[in-house]
Amino acid sequence: MVMSMKKILRKERETFSIMTNMKEILGDFNALADARKKSSLLVKLAFGFCALTVSAVLFFSYSLLSSMGNKILVVNENGEYLKQKAMDTDKLYEELLRAHCSSTAYYLNSFDRLSWQENQAHALFLVSKPDATAIFAKYRADRAYGDALELGAVYRNKFEKIISLSVENGQYHVIFSSVLAIINGSDTKEVRIISEGTAIRVRPRFPENISGFFFRTYNQQYENL
Repeated sequence: MVMSMKKILRKERETFSIMTNMKEILGDFNALADARKKSSLLVKLAFGFCALTVSAVLFFSYSLLSSMGNKILVVNENGEYLKQKAMDTDKLYEELLRAHCSSTAYYLNSFDRLSWQENQAHALFLVSKPDATAIFAKYRADRAYGDALELGAVYRNKFEKIISLSVENGQYHVIFSSVLAIINGSDTKEVRIISEGTAIRVRPRFPENISGFFFRTYNQQYENL
């Protein structure tokens, strides 16, 4: 009888211990669930704050761009303004076209025994291949390349000015002049080149075409000075 009572008491203690452990486990589980709920709430709040911040930045950027309108600020490599006021994009494109005319005339007409092939290749990024090929063929027929290779003659072109410029449907029709100096030993001869062409806007390509223009049509006329 005494042994039975001891067994019963032992089982009751074991049952009580198990129940206590279960309560502790359930308590830990509830604490973990509460922590997860709080963590989920914090994550949602963080995402909401980020979304609000991004929206505010986008709205501010859009407002800033809208207020700038059609203006571009021009700076040099040091970050200093070249002018005290914004430059109209039309004026900027005109300056870029001027630079493109200068580069085109230079690479089509400037060469010596070391640079003639490189300059020809560069010119093809600035002007249509058929028009460039026609100019190269003229120099070849005039033995200009032969003089450069055999006699060391140097051809150097320098941009002079834009004579006329008109814009229609995104195409820039331009007439400009440059002066070609032909240096052969101690003798120097100058030729004025009158160029006419229609340029279009293209994606700039560094370093071959940094102006973002391309002559769709182009031709040259020559005047001895």
